[in-house]
Amino acid sequence: MHAIRQVAPGDLAFLQEMLYEAIFTPPGAPRPSRAILDVPEIAGYLAGWGRPGDRGFIAEVDGKPAGAAWFRCFPAEAPGYGFVRPDIPELTIAVGLQFRGCGLGTILLERLVGCARADRYPGISLSVSPSNPAARLYARLGFREVGMAGDSALMLLTWAGVPNG
Repeated sequence: MHAIRQVAPGDLAFLQEMLYEAIFTPPGAPRPSRAILDVPEIAGYLAGWGRPGDRGFIAEVDGKPAGAAWFRCFPAEAPGYGFVRPDIPELTIAVGLQFRGCGLGTILLERLVGCARADRYPGISLSVSPSNPAARLYARLGFREVGMAGDSALMLLTWAGVPNG
């Protein structure tokens, strides 16, 4: 049995674990050191979590955290990897290895997109390695590639009826 709930103040350690899981490593390649979470460009996805506009959800399976999805807006002078513009939040999503392939990622992503729409953002963005299987999920949910950010595809989902500022 699964449940989806909003991120709570005590969830930061789990979000950090999910941020590490969100760093794609090709099959057979070694995982990076956890010290990568201290790199400013990566730490920015959670630094000062809870600022205005930060939104997120946690998926639980049998009462235990199994995955998370969240978004935040970045300023142009300190963009995230999936930055499009300051008024479009960038999402981060990860599901624990043992829970992948059972639909939790889709549920989390749909909930987060619904939240961004309700908050009247013009869209939501992300970056993903083209070899990451999650890229298919994003495309299936309507994200489209709008450029490259280093080795990663920059993807954007927008919706009608919301001004593009």
